[in-house]
Amino acid sequence: MITSSERLAAFGKRLGAQPHLNAVRDGVVAALPLILLGSVFLLLAQPPLAALRPWAEAHKTQLLAPFRLLSGLIAIYAGFGAATSLAKRRGTDPLAGALIAVACTFIAVGTTPLEGGGWGLAGTRLGAGGLFTALLVSMFAVELQAFFVRRQWTVQLPGGAPEAVVKSFAALAPAAAAVGLTAFVVDGLGVDLLALVTSFFAPFVKAGDSLWALWTIVLIDSGLWLIGIHAFSVLAPVRALWAAALVENMAAVEAGHAATHLGTQEFFVWFIWQGGSGTTLALAVLLLFAKSRTLRGIGEAGIGPALFNINEPLIFGTPVVLNATLAVPMIAAPLACATTAYLALHAGLVRVPYIEVLWTMPAPVGAWLTTGGDWRAVVLQCMNFVIALVIWWPFVRRYDRRMAAQERTNNRELA
Repeated sequence: MITSSERLAAFGKRLGAQPHLNAVRDGVVAALPLILLGSVFLLLAQPPLAALRPWAEAHKTQLLAPFRLLSGLIAIYAGFGAATSLAKRRGTDPLAGALIAVACTFIAVGTTPLEGGGWGLAGTRLGAGGLFTALLVSMFAVELQAFFVRRQWTVQLPGGAPEAVVKSFAALAPAAAAVGLTAFVVDGLGVDLLALVTSFFAPFVKAGDSLWALWTIVLIDSGLWLIGIHAFSVLAPVRALWAAALVENMAAVEAGHAATHLGTQEFFVWFIWQGGSGTTLALAVLLLFAKSRTLRGIGEAGIGPALFNINEPLIFGTPVVLNATLAVPMIAAPLACATTAYLALHAGLVRVPYIEVLWTMPAPVGAWLTTGGDWRAVVLQCMNFVIALVIWWPFVRRYDRRMAAQERTNNRELA
């Protein structure tokens, strides 16, 4: 008989293998290094150290230019990455699909007149505001390309032509169809695709800042880990919302305003998931003092990776997966940390994260950097670590006693 946990695991695996969700995930993840570099320039333009501020002010224009061209164009980068990923899954030419997707995105964004004459692209429509449009248009372009390829509605050149030329002609008909349809909707029918899509997703971005939404993400993440499913793929759509919220925070800070979106990956990584999902850095520390030799060894092996937010050795070694004893703290610890972090940031006691930071940094360093050098973020991070320790402790102690007793029994039997 198939159990409910097995059904849930099967559903999670199917969801994690869904090509469009994977394309969104791959596109956003591919754009993260560029957002990270943009964050570096924004941090340099507004350094947390007072000694650097005169230098930063003198070079502010030069420092903000790369930021605007990196983080400010996330729609193009993420759309290109998503189209490449989906084209590979559909068995079509990835480069052609990605280029068609970018062309359709530019048409959807539209042009704007320049003061000195001519025309240009509106940068504000290519940042967070255009992210969802770019992802949807990219998937439309690739699916249309695949539709044409499956039916062989492409221009076929005779043998002997260079491969690059063959591929370019093969992409001609799908490109004409995708670009033509996009132009017809935008220019012929007068539909502002970007405004339409953005208005649809805006409530989701805003809703992601609520405590209920933060709790929901924690429950999904911890729940999937407890049945042995990596939540990375399943939470792919949420990653797009996180990226949009982060870029909006960065743009607000650049304009001299305060960041407002709490629902970002940085919020979870630095204030909730210390050591990885489930706030398992606390678990690693507690295992170091376990009576069970096995658990103590797992703690010694897992503490190093946990300091850099890698917790697979703990999740599968302890194990936490399918462990009824440790299921409660796996859920309760991040829920408690989410609550305290939300209250602190919502009340303005700690600056809202707006800098993209490598998720493998130790938590205090990451918390300080992501808030632009707010020392109160480190205090909050340390407080949440203590809360997690308190929640994990009684359950780890009970599990440790059982494991230690089992080891003593095994040793007596061997003797």
